[in-house]
Amino acid sequence: MASSRSLSNSTALRDESVLRRVRHLGSARDGLQEWRLQRRTALALIPLGLYFVASMLRLATADQLTAAAWLASPVPALLTILFVLAALAHAVVGLRSVLVDYVHTRARLVSAGLLVRGAAVVLGGASVLAVLKLFLGRSGSPSWPTATTSSTTRST
Repeated sequence: MASSRSLSNSTALRDESVLRRVRHLGSARDGLQEWRLQRRTALALIPLGLYFVASMLRLATADQLTAAAWLASPVPALLTILFVLAALAHAVVGLRSVLVDYVHTRARLVSAGLLVRGAAVVLGGASVLAVLKLFLGRSGSPSWPTATTSSTTRST
């Protein structure tokens, strides 16, 4: 009986000293929030990705005007914007995890993190602007000159 108590006491002391050593090593900031964001974006990407792939397969044989008209309608434009933003958010969180694991210098970690976030902001902004340009410019005629419109304007 006495030996079992001393064994449990020594185990408790060992666990307490291990806990003291490990307490300062874990993530004390936003690790859980990043984990949740990555899981939520992964769940959002399942239906959005399936819709996007099915739409691209359907539009693979279409001409440019058909694809522009498809993207000019509200539902495809919204779902495309959501797909791009969810994919970029998922990529940023995933790349941040890779950087934290493999970049050990603080300055390189910060600069690589800024580069990844900056690239995501530029890509996201360009993608959203491109979709919005097609969506808001849907007056029925394309905003770019075609071969027929440019030849008629030259002859007049």
